[in-house]
Formats: sequence, structure tokens, C-alpha cells
Amino acid sequence: MGLKKKSFKKLRKMRHKWHVDNAKEFEEREKELLKKYFQNQEPTIKGNIHITAGKVKNFALEIPHGTRPATSRIRTRVFDILGQDIYKKRILDLYAGTGAFGLESLSRGASEAVFVDASKSAEKILLNNIKKTGFLTETEIFREKVTNYLTETASDEDEAFDIIFMDPPYKLYNTKDTSKINQIIDLSGRLLPGVKDSGFEGFKGALIIKHPRKYDLSGLDLSPLRILETLDFGLNSVSILIVTS
Repeated sequence: MGLKKKSFKKLRKMRHKWHVDNAKEFEEREKELLKKYFQNQEPTIKGNIHITAGKVKNFALEIPHGTRPATSRIRTRVFDILGQDIYKKRILDLYAGTGAFGLESLSRGASEAVFVDASKSAEKILLNNIKKTGFLTETEIFREKVTNYLTETASDEDEAFDIIFMDPPYKLYNTKDTSKINQIIDLSGRLLPGVKDSGFEGFKGALIIKHPRKYDLSGLDLSPLRILETLDFGLNSVSILIVTS
């Protein structure tokens, strides 16, 4: 985890406005300022992450610059909960980045995965990861904004996904304005089979959201979904939402 160049510029401007009487006071304010900024930074991971189980267990996935994919620990816990529900399911991986969730799903027996990410650099790395794991025929990539993809796809009566993974940028979790995250959750939920068809008797679907631990999803309007469980991992949490019966 680190501070970006633009953050350093902002820090310098804030320091220039300080009126302190001595070095000790300056050091104390500096410590509090850096603590605040580091707490609000998105954790990033450099190097590679690995598929944890299944057909391509231990395959290393390349990470796009500036992203913070779900760690092996997070994915292992989530897939332990999903268990056999992942088998032969259709997966949607939103804000895909490395494609770790979708590729892990395919490795564990999912039938198909669709990846959505607006970043050109992420698209290239995602395609490399798909080629490396050998899932070209089971995947599809859309390089566009998630809101655009969801808005268009949600209106298609024949389009549905059994499990949707969502790992949005942290800036989307705005405590003062929840309209954007609520919109994305609502549009995603419409793609689950149990929401599309209230009489559906099979696996009704699950929406799995990675979010800051300090951001409580229970304060959002989640209907017709509900939180089944929230898993905490340091600064991060993963909430598993299912269709209300």
C-alpha cells in the first residue's frame, strides 16, 4: 500500500497551511495526517496471485497496475462457502482486473465466465491470464464501464448469471451519496435467476461484493437481496448476498 504522487502534492499543500509552535507539534500533526491518508488508501498487491484450487490450481495470475485483487485467503473462504454451488454455473466478474474470481470459478467447475472492466491495460492482462489458464472458449471480455454494461444487459430478458462477483474501486463507497453503489447492486441483482423469475426453483443466485470493512452494506437498499454473511479480512470485507425467498 502506498501514496500516489498526487497525494503527496496534496499533503504538501496541507502542511503549508499549518501554524505550529514547535517541532514536536509538527511531528504529531504529521503522524496523524499520514495515518489518515494511509487508512483511506486502497491496498494494492504487486507481483502475482495464484488460483487456489481446481483444474488450474497454483497458476499465477498477472496483476494490472494499481489494482488490489482478492487475495488467496479471501477467495478460499468465499469458495469454501459456495462449495458445489459453483459447479456448472454461469459467472459474471465485474471490475474484473486480474479476473481472479472468474478464473477461480472456472477452475473449480463453473461453465462460463464473463469479465467486465473499463481499463485497457486490465483488458490486456486479463486476456493473458485467460490464455495462460486455458479458458479461452469459456470466457468473454467486455471493456466498458460496469454501469453501461449492466444497464444494457439487465434489460435483456434472456441474460442471467448464477453468481456475480463485484470488486468496485473504493471511491464508489461514498457514505454521503449511496446512489451509485445502490444502482450497481440493483442492476446486478436483476441479472440473478431468482430475481428475473420469482418462481424459479433452482439456485436463485448470489451477488458477492468486496468492500472496505468500514463500509457497512446493511445500510443500503438491497431488496430483493439480503446479506447472507459478511467475512472480514483486515481492512477488507466480502459480503455474500442472496435472493430473498
